[in-house]
Amino acid sequence: MIDGMHRLRVAAAEGRPDIPVRFFEGLERDAFVLSVQSNTRHGLPLSRAERTAAASRILGSHADWADRMIAEVTGLSTKTVRALRREMDGAIPHSATRIGRDGRARPLDSATGRLRASELIAANPRASLRAIADEAGISPGTVRDVRERLRRGEDPVPAGRRAPASQQAGPDLARTMERLMSDPALRLTESGRHLLRMLTSSLPPAEQRDQLVRSVPPHCAGRVSQLALECAAAWQEFARLVETARPDLAPEGWSSAAGAVASSTRSHGAGRADAPAA
Repeated sequence: MIDGMHRLRVAAAEGRPDIPVRFFEGLERDAFVLSVQSNTRHGLPLSRAERTAAASRILGSHADWADRMIAEVTGLSTKTVRALRREMDGAIPHSATRIGRDGRARPLDSATGRLRASELIAANPRASLRAIADEAGISPGTVRDVRERLRRGEDPVPAGRRAPASQQAGPDLARTMERLMSDPALRLTESGRHLLRMLTSSLPPAEQRDQLVRSVPPHCAGRVSQLALECAAAWQEFARLVETARPDLAPEGWSSAAGAVASSTRSHGAGRADAPAA
């Protein structure tokens, strides 16, 4: 029984043999959400303690829902739900995205989406805000801000939202990545943009990487580790091919870094893939 318990009891007390019902087909966790939502909008309202307990349970079962969405379901403020999420950190799964009230999933860190939007704008300046937003996984308002920033010659990612160098793969790599992202030879070609996307996804900030590590289920750890090593071997082979094709342009230390990856891969018994994987 999701909703209408009091009506059911009244019907039973009156001796009515049947009453109209509406069936729900879905998961138990979704049935709970519907029950909470129903009891915050009509009938005998839930107490604040009950709504808080419900929000905690929903955070555990729907961790990828935005705080505002959970707040709307439970009748709490967004600030309260945000505080609950902080208190439960470590007890609920981490997600790199949040699903809003419109049903769209958006990244918690909009920096990647902003960079992707800047690529799309450079490739097709006449594209609509909505089209770019859907492709980059950010809101149309954020795309508008990126477009205005590019128009003023500014970085598409505001300074306050850029990860500190200590949280990135390394200051040198970060600067190299920035230079590549602004290189028209890569930005304005489909293959170049594809390579930039793969490189960007392969160099997540340390904080994001730690969240991903914690999100790996124990029974999947071995397979995830093996696949990660396969990807590392594939990138090492890609680096070797690039260096072989243009040895005069190979960055200093590239060979030694690639060799270290290869050595680590062999020590873990991983095979070698034929193409780089992000």
